[in-house]
Amino acid sequence: MIRGFVLLGFAVVFNGAANVLMKKGMVGADMAGGPTSMAKHYLTSWPLIVGLVLFAVNVIAYTQALARLPLSVAYPIMVALTGVIVITGSHLLFKESIGWLQWAGYALILAGVVCVAR
Repeated sequence: MIRGFVLLGFAVVFNGAANVLMKKGMVGADMAGGPTSMAKHYLTSWPLIVGLVLFAVNVIAYTQALARLPLSVAYPIMVALTGVIVITGSHLLFKESIGWLQWAGYALILAGVVCVAR
């Protein structure tokens, strides 16, 4: 079971980093440039490419964790802890404003995950 939580921890880190990198890779993308422009962007944006690779690694780690942990425990932990990485990254890297109500809601989600994981 410990190995399942270690794999889940890797999946959380890879998933959170992947989301932040994919966002970074899409900032400033020419969305109106048509399919050729978008394809070029997808093939040349290193943050986007690294984010997609990390997302694939996340899927491998997560499915291995699911083989060892109950889904009803693994999924809430995955979502909540990935949220911590994404919220922190969005605030620090993209200067997104995170209001107190959002933080309070997130604290409630984390409290719920603690209850689910016990």
